[in-house]
Amino acid sequence: MFGGMVEQFDTWARELGPYGVLAFALAAFVEYVFPPFPGDTVTLLAGIYAVRGERSWVGVFLAVTAGSVLGAAVNYAFGRLIASRVEHQPDGKLFFGLSHARIHRAQATMRAKGIAVILVNRFLPAVRSLVFVAAGASRMPARTVLGYGAVSAMAWNVLILGAGLAVGGSAERLTALFEQYRRAFLGLAALALLAWLAVRLFKRRAARAAEK
Repeated sequence: MFGGMVEQFDTWARELGPYGVLAFALAAFVEYVFPPFPGDTVTLLAGIYAVRGERSWVGVFLAVTAGSVLGAAVNYAFGRLIASRVEHQPDGKLFFGLSHARIHRAQATMRAKGIAVILVNRFLPAVRSLVFVAAGASRMPARTVLGYGAVSAMAWNVLILGAGLAVGGSAERLTALFEQYRRAFLGLAALALLAWLAVRLFKRRAARAAEK
């Protein structure tokens, strides 16, 4: 399914001629709004075009950055909608199984530490879109959120373009390189989650033992 979609974006990029970078911008946008879409693959394709001289480096860079920021803005707006729904919920009523007190604590944590997460969001496969939903739900300032989000997107895009240059524009080598990165990240994330669950379980058992 997604392989065909990537090929479609490739076709659009070629058929649009000098405006082909718009296809890459659209792919970067869709990736944030519809996370299962392999936007990174299309961005890698854009980087290969740039390395081979088929597209302007500046044009590719600006297109995928703009697409990422626009997608992040949509997710942020969705988060703000969630915040409004929570605020209009009667006290004591759960929101998707969460109490108001727990939601407020999560919002406070995001406001306190959210900038660091936003700065690295583009390097977080599978969860990057949720970062902006959480920022919106926490009512972080839009200018701050999207500004740091743009910085993160630019850093990621520089990395992709640089990697494309390092492998000489080889699609196979570049795709394999970033697939290894994705797998390594997901593996580390899984280990971190297991460690967090183990600590939570240990603390819960220790608290129960102290009560006896």
